[in-house]
Amino acid sequence: MNEMTIADFIKRLQGYAPETLCCGTFWLPDDFLSINSTLTPEETEAAMQLATDRHDAGIGYNWDYITAIVEDIVSER
Repeated sequence: MNEMTIADFIKRLQGYAPETLCCGTFWLPDDFLSINSTLTPEETEAAMQLATDRHDAGIGYNWDYITAIVEDIVSER
């Protein structure tokens, strides 16, 4: 799995001066669970990996995209 954990984010950001401007968002397991609270930890991890694998920079990560990913995972039950 190509993980992007909080530790990975911190390590990546440490390469920049603290005053460097930036913007962006990141998604956490709680965001996926807020869409469907019945996701198991394994399903949540699978949904996050699928979101990463299917990511299209032209679309980005948004609630509609994440919801579609969660729906795909739930439909595989």
